[in-house]
Amino acid sequence: MISARTVADGGPGRGPPAAILRAVHDDIARMAQHLAPRGGERLAGTAGELARPVLAVGSSMPVGELEVVFRSPDVGCVVVEDDAGGRTGIITRAGLAAALTGRLGYGRAVLERRPAATVTDWAPLVVDPATRVPDVATRAMARSGEHRYDDVLVTGRTWAAAGTADIMRSLVAALAERATHDPLTGLPSRQATRHALARRCELVRGSGTRVVVVLFDVRAMAALNARHGQEVGDLVLSGLASRIVELLPRGCEAGRVEGDRFAVLATLPSLDDLHAAASAEMVRQHLLSGLATPAVHAGRQVWPALHSAVVWSVAGSADPDELLGTAEARLAQDAVRAGMPA
Repeated sequence: MISARTVADGGPGRGPPAAILRAVHDDIARMAQHLAPRGGERLAGTAGELARPVLAVGSSMPVGELEVVFRSPDVGCVVVEDDAGGRTGIITRAGLAAALTGRLGYGRAVLERRPAATVTDWAPLVVDPATRVPDVATRAMARSGEHRYDDVLVTGRTWAAAGTADIMRSLVAALAERATHDPLTGLPSRQATRHALARRCELVRGSGTRVVVVLFDVRAMAALNARHGQEVGDLVLSGLASRIVELLPRGCEAGRVEGDRFAVLATLPSLDDLHAAASAEMVRQHLLSGLATPAVHAGRQVWPALHSAVVWSVAGSADPDELLGTAEARLAQDAVRAGMPA
């Protein structure tokens, strides 16, 4: 059972996705949460953002001295600069260990006094700091099996290196982020929002708490695009998203669930029906009031009117599809009653 109060206009909601697609998306969403940077950091997009300074040595350094350098656990590789000029190479920890072991176990005895050039890979993968992570990953994986997982050298005023594991982790995290977030607003997508709602519903089961869904719909978005252009429309939507994030009460989260529709999710403490209704309505009013002020980059002449709907579950029992479906259906019903196109 669901209680609801709405002030709304908008179009009909989409039906729930197929179960198999939902399961796949849930896996991706969990991956995104696991891989997402912590502490407000953003995903690395370039090689330069992943790279760390690396020691450079001359090619004539004895291998025995080079082995001492690698005793530090922080050293994963070193850059080798040819003393004769013209070449730059790399020695990785794994490569040095393999050379010192040797096929018959005599590598260290044979190589200890020889120059570092003897164990250097003179054809490392070298990239510019601005090279995008997907491009770096593609080139790294195209290397031969022997060197596929070697660090990647990054040029600059001083040499730096990016570990292949970090590159692949950043690539997977970016793909997961792209799969679960709207590229225009940066908010979670409809499916990611549905996943978050399902998680909230699971957490309130058997308790006295309730889940709240607030929907915001832009009135006459098509007309706004036609009059001012798609770019202005995109600025309005991104401005709305930014403002919603600024206004979110503690513990709430937001998502873009349609082209011009946003959702805010909240969980209410254990309250009776009357106080739960008042609290849910308070969340809606707080957000709606704040969204009346245009974003900095959008003028008042294009800032849209919004319609909203708030829905909350009964205590201790919440179904995500029922909550979303009911909220969206009420938006469509109110649009018809108001004479707006559904």
